[in-house]
This record gives sequence, structure tokens and C-alpha cells, in this order.
Amino acid sequence: MTELYAVVAAERLDKDEAKRIAEASRSEDGLPIAAEQAGRKGPWLLELAEVHTLLADGVDSDSVTLDLTPAGADRLARTFEWLFQELPGELTFEVLWGEEPIDKLVAREELLRIVHTGRLGGRTRYRVWAA
Repeated sequence: MTELYAVVAAERLDKDEAKRIAEASRSEDGLPIAAEQAGRKGPWLLELAEVHTLLADGVDSDSVTLDLTPAGADRLARTFEWLFQELPGELTFEVLWGEEPIDKLVAREELLRIVHTGRLGGRTRYRVWAA
């Protein structure tokens, strides 16, 4: 089975800012975030490395949607509420099993509504408008 990969990318996210956000996330009530660079010269990303712990039982790489537990949906929503304060510009969020994503343009409130339903698109890259 392919590993689940969840990342947030943002405009003008450099190494220092990514590392600052990752460090600050450890004292928040959401998911811990890791700063990583996509390839040797790629953009800096924020990885939600523990997103798999939020999934309901039975979700795997063949699932069209990623079902979250109620507690997992709340934790991911808290993570985004905090991240929206840290990243006021446009951002993307994707949770992938290694497949090519389908882009979906959403407002910040819409992404929170989707997270609260507990059902994320398994092949979706959510492009989130700036605040």
C-alpha cells in the first residue's frame, strides 16, 4: 500500500517561515507539522505527518474519500484554523496516496466545512483562496 501524504503549500513559504510554523505547531492543539523541501530545489512545504491517525477504520488507498473519525475531523479543523492565521495568502492542501490530484478551488470557510463533515476527497488538491 502506498503511504498517505498530506501537505500544505503556500505562496512565498521559504525555509525560515516553514521551520517557524513547524516549531510553533508543537505548542498548538492541532496536528504537529514538519517543514520539508520538495526535492533539492523545490518549494518548502508543511507536512501533516500524522494525518493517518485521524482516519476512520477501513480507509485505504482504494478509498474515494478519506473518512475521518469525529475527533480526527475536530483536530484537523483546529489545525487549519491555526494555519489560516499563520498563512494569510493562497494555499493548497492535499492528502494523497500517490495518485495525481484533482484541483478544487475553495474558500477557507468551505475547507473547514468539508473537514467538519469528516470526508476528504482522496485524490483532491484543495486550492484555498487568500484571506
